[in-house]
Amino acid sequence: MEYFIVADVHGFYNELESALKDKGWTDAENQCFVSLGDLCDRGKDTIKVLQFVNSLPNERKILIRGNHEDLMQAAIARGCFLMHDIHNGTVRTAEDIAKYEGIALKKEKLNEDDDREILQAVASSNLWNTYLNSTVDFAEVKNNIFVHGWIPCKPGTYIKDPNWRSPKARWEKARWINGMLAWKNGSRIKGKTIWCGHWHTSWGHAYLHNDGDEFPDNGGTAHFSPFIDDGIVAMDGMVAFSHKLNCKVIEVEK
Repeated sequence: MEYFIVADVHGFYNELESALKDKGWTDAENQCFVSLGDLCDRGKDTIKVLQFVNSLPNERKILIRGNHEDLMQAAIARGCFLMHDIHNGTVRTAEDIAKYEGIALKKEKLNEDDDREILQAVASSNLWNTYLNSTVDFAEVKNNIFVHGWIPCKPGTYIKDPNWRSPKARWEKARWINGMLAWKNGSRIKGKTIWCGHWHTSWGHAYLHNDGDEFPDNGGTAHFSPFIDDGIVAMDGMVAFSHKLNCKVIEVEK
């Protein structure tokens, strides 16, 4: 089986389509799509992204839940948007899904009643729920572990939780971890490679490999290609900024 691995698509469908095509994706029966979370928010084509992943059979996709999926569920539970929902793109995704589900949006500034109507539309959306119900905290394929941020660690540390595979582990916290920093601080699993997203790879290139800058400020150079080292592959190429989505393919016998 060939595993096509991407992270933090954030609603950028054209970049996703291009990345998969460049790596030889043909939707063949021996190809499995792997998302390391955060399929939604920021880009203008979250609907197309969700339609794509929902069209794939369950046996040919691995969908890791990211912190942005958590942000949407938190807004639904709260019944209103907060300021960070605007900055993180949650509002945009919710409005896109509401429009897709036939809700007419008002042009004037949203109030809490409008928030509630939009979020109720998302909560009852088959498009959203089909995707969300297909997500998992992590997945293991032979020596590869797929996560969003990192594996759960003990509170306030980068010491891995020995029970990290448990459903009771703190996955909602782990999704926010900078995996490259956790890896640097010794949070590793012997004999395994952890594939993660969430944190822009230029951070690791700049501060761990001394290669370029975190951001291309003042004429500098930032590298958003995958960050690869012993036991880690970080994949978030910050597509909203770089306009390029990282995709890597591994072949693993079933």
